[in-house]
Amino acid sequence: MLCYNGPRDFVVYPNLKSIKMHEREAFEVVMKEVQLGRIAGPFLDKPFLNLRVSPVGLIPKKDGSWRLIHHLSYPSGESVNDHIDDIFCKVKYTSFDTALEMLAKLGPGAIAARLDIKSAFRLLPIHPSDFELLGYKIGDYYFVDKCLPFGCSISCSLFEKFATFLEWELKRRSGSECIVHYLDDFLLAGAANSDGCIELMACYSNLCEELGVPLAPEKTIGPATCLTFLGLEIDTVQMLVRIPQEKLDKLKSALLAILNKKKTNLKDLQSLSGLLSFCSRAIPSARAFNRRFYDAMTGLKKPFHRIRVTLEMKEDVNMWLSFLDNFNGCSFYEISDWVDSDSLQLYTDSAGNIKMGCAAIFETHWVFLPWPIEWKGEDVMRDVTFLELIPIVLAFFIWGEHIKKKRILLYTDNLALVSVLNKKTSKSKRIMQLLRPLVLISMYSEIQFKAIHIEGKSNIKADALSRRQWVRFHRAFPSADGSPMLVPPKFQNLLYSAALLKS
Repeated sequence: MLCYNGPRDFVVYPNLKSIKMHEREAFEVVMKEVQLGRIAGPFLDKPFLNLRVSPVGLIPKKDGSWRLIHHLSYPSGESVNDHIDDIFCKVKYTSFDTALEMLAKLGPGAIAARLDIKSAFRLLPIHPSDFELLGYKIGDYYFVDKCLPFGCSISCSLFEKFATFLEWELKRRSGSECIVHYLDDFLLAGAANSDGCIELMACYSNLCEELGVPLAPEKTIGPATCLTFLGLEIDTVQMLVRIPQEKLDKLKSALLAILNKKKTNLKDLQSLSGLLSFCSRAIPSARAFNRRFYDAMTGLKKPFHRIRVTLEMKEDVNMWLSFLDNFNGCSFYEISDWVDSDSLQLYTDSAGNIKMGCAAIFETHWVFLPWPIEWKGEDVMRDVTFLELIPIVLAFFIWGEHIKKKRILLYTDNLALVSVLNKKTSKSKRIMQLLRPLVLISMYSEIQFKAIHIEGKSNIKADALSRRQWVRFHRAFPSADGSPMLVPPKFQNLLYSAALLKS
């Protein structure tokens, strides 16, 4: 079922220009689907009195063939997709990081393979009661989709459920957990010098054959130690991820182009943002430098809408160019053990009173930053997430060199801060002003961090320090250095500029 809840009346909308330009090719594509039983037709008369005839279009595929797209988002406000509740269309895909974690656990030289399902969406049949919603017309003939169409808002969600079942059943049959999928792409793996990957491939092929799910053998890669998954190259011997050179060149060209502009349009900025999002899979921390581009597009809908390229946006463009020059589109994914802040003896805390401040402790070293008196009564003192982020960034500023190449778990009782630190982004401009340098330090010092929420975590030393409770602090921390570390002037300037921004 498409979960459609709207009118079911006869209506006809014109096709996209690509159909008019390639009507013969469109007819050939459709007739192949008719022969496979996925489309009903051709009909000279409409097969349902209330048939909805939506536009279709053709998109060229890399192999030279064509893909038919059913434009079920037309017309805006009255389309099929407009009457399918978003709650049914939400999808949580497997992240690229999940695939890397799986391979990292197998160690260097892991053997992997990628297998694609052929005609993925088109394998799932539509309930006959919804046939009347999926009509279209090519030339004088009517057709009706009987299988999940490209262009329906619920298609990804429905197919993802099916693919998740396939992964679950494959894990059950094989007894292996070395399986991840992203829609119709399956990544299977086994340890180096083992038959684990080959056995998984055989098990998956048997499962698909049993269920009538065709695989695309021409797209199968592996078993191998170097392959492409979700568009990125994975080398399990060197344990690194590479952005393909073609994508790197395209991104550099787009970044340099916008750097020389005062204004751009929505279409070009969307294209650049898509490239940045893709490349952020290989350089996850760089996501922090994408936010300004997304903010600039807020509220705009038309591709020709003009957008001013601000100085701040150009700063992020230069930051990305720096990443690409320094990291050359590569990042290592070797997974070392996570160390928590207790093991590192790294503690931070903030007090919410203007007469107090924030504190950071590393081993026997400590630093205290009093809140500026200018913040009294200001909105910044009510921004708890920002206040609690300050000592974390301060700690990285001062001791970043001492925690190089660590994977650090940061504990906090602030759920909002957990989200900010883990996603490396925030809608708050104030928070982003601090988050960007935090990410930059972590990248150049090869530090990975993630936050974990712990309700009411005991943090006596940093708590006492942030509240100026000196006696309590020294009683709890007798081995502390006799004098504090100095707050770097660069950090103070950064903090004041961040506080001036709205949350």
